[in-house]
Amino acid sequence: MKKKAVVIGATGLVGRQLVRLMLKDDKYESILVVTRRKYDIKDPKVVEVLIEDFDDLSKHKAKMSGHDFYCALGTTRKKAGSKEAFLKVDVEYPLTFAQIASKQKDFQQLLVVSAVGANSSSPLFYNKAKGELEDQLQNLKLRALKIFQPSLLLGDRKEFRLFEEVAKVVSKIASFFVIGSKKHVGAIRDVEVAKSMIEVAHQNEMGFRRIKPGEMIGIVYSL
Repeated sequence: MKKKAVVIGATGLVGRQLVRLMLKDDKYESILVVTRRKYDIKDPKVVEVLIEDFDDLSKHKAKMSGHDFYCALGTTRKKAGSKEAFLKVDVEYPLTFAQIASKQKDFQQLLVVSAVGANSSSPLFYNKAKGELEDQLQNLKLRALKIFQPSLLLGDRKEFRLFEEVAKVVSKIASFFVIGSKKHVGAIRDVEVAKSMIEVAHQNEMGFRRIKPGEMIGIVYSL
C-alpha cells in the first residue's frame, strides 16, 4: 500500500531534505506540506496546506489526512526573538501537530526531529525545551512515536552561523582520521537525518523509539 506523508517544517534544513527524498520514493504517493508561506518545490506529489499563523493549526486539522506525520520544526532563540516565541515553534506547535496526527483515521506514526541532550530537567534552556516536548509527546501514548536526536546539524542555511561553519571544517578533518566509520563525528548532515527518518518510517514499527546520531549514521550507510 502506498502511503501519504504529512510534513511540517518543510522549509527548514531537515524538512526540505525530507520532501526532496520523498519525491523520489515510490512508497509515498503524496506529500502534504503544512507551511506558512508558498512552498517553492512544485511537483504533482506535493499538496500544500497554507497556514499563515501556526496558532491556527487546529483549525486546519481536517486538511491533514495522512499515514506518516513528520515534524521538522525548529528555530533558535535569536531567530525567534524571545523565549516565548522559541517555545511556540519548538514545543507548542509540534505538540499541536502531534495531537492533530493522533486523531486522523489513517494515522500510523509520528516522526519528530528533537536534539541530542534533550532533557526536561536540564538547566540549559534549549535542552530543557526539547526535553519537555519529548515528555509531552510520550504522554500522548501514540500508536508509534519515533524521536530523532541529531547533534550539531549541518546543511545549507540561509543565515550565517560562525560556530557551525567552524564545525563543518572540524567535522571534515575528523572524518578523514576516523577510519571506516562516520559514527564518531560530532556533527550530522541534514540529508543524513532525513534519510534515517524515512528509512525508520518504512520499517512501520509500533511503539516508542529514540534514535541518536550514531544510530542515524548507521541506518543511512547500511542502505
